[in-house]
Amino acid sequence: MADTSLAGVKPLPSRRAPARLRLTPGDLQSNWYYVTTPRALEDLRQHGDHITYLVPFWYGVTQSGGLEDQSDPVTKSLAGERGIPIIAIVHNYASPEGSDLIHRLLTTPALRSSLVRAILVMLNREHYAGVNIDFQFVPPEDRGVLTEFVMELGRAISPLGYLLTVSVPAQLQDDPRHPFSGAFDYRALGESAAYLYVLAYDEHFSAPGPIASTAFVRQALDYAVDVVERRKIILGMAAYGYDWAGVGGTPVTLTHGAAVSLAERQGVPIVFDGEA
Repeated sequence: MADTSLAGVKPLPSRRAPARLRLTPGDLQSNWYYVTTPRALEDLRQHGDHITYLVPFWYGVTQSGGLEDQSDPVTKSLAGERGIPIIAIVHNYASPEGSDLIHRLLTTPALRSSLVRAILVMLNREHYAGVNIDFQFVPPEDRGVLTEFVMELGRAISPLGYLLTVSVPAQLQDDPRHPFSGAFDYRALGESAAYLYVLAYDEHFSAPGPIASTAFVRQALDYAVDVVERRKIILGMAAYGYDWAGVGGTPVTLTHGAAVSLAERQGVPIVFDGEA
């Protein structure tokens, strides 16, 4: 097993974030996925009181097992002023090109340990409430090492009071050979993580169809709660649209406003489909 000693990494003398967590009755949470834009900052100012955790897309992994800091100081300052705990996303850039990078980091013990250390240093430095591991396009053959990484990270940060959360693609059943979701062992990941963010969307991507139909979301949640403690499941909800490409092509992602504007420009009536 890789050396995950944390010599030289000093934990905070006291952890402030857990005392600030604002859980509502029934443990209902409002977790806001956040990408730094001027509009997002204004939304944060207006609606910060409704946020349990701010989950910003701020830290990319590097070839050496470090972190590329993409955080925004204005957002951090505002979150601090409003008392909004931050769960920082550590990601591999949400693109197919990140597959080789994450494969190398997970399968090289020294790099995997370096990444664990880098995350702990970041949490200690920034006083975040925790971290969200959002690795996409992980090769299915890396299922075991992904689980091992999450276990190592949990052993390093959870005793210090930091929340470990993991984003997982929606699954309707466990299929270790699935090209997109096969690497994610819900049951094993749920044993190490405080929460699993089930990303219940992209039901259709390469061909037109619902992004997250009611039936699809229900099936994804039924499977999730069957293998992971119910209290650990956070539902990831779609808040975007697609301008569909041809069959097999890559669609263009649209905000709600952009989708409405496109429909208006094309003279297409906007209708609501209760099934989709």
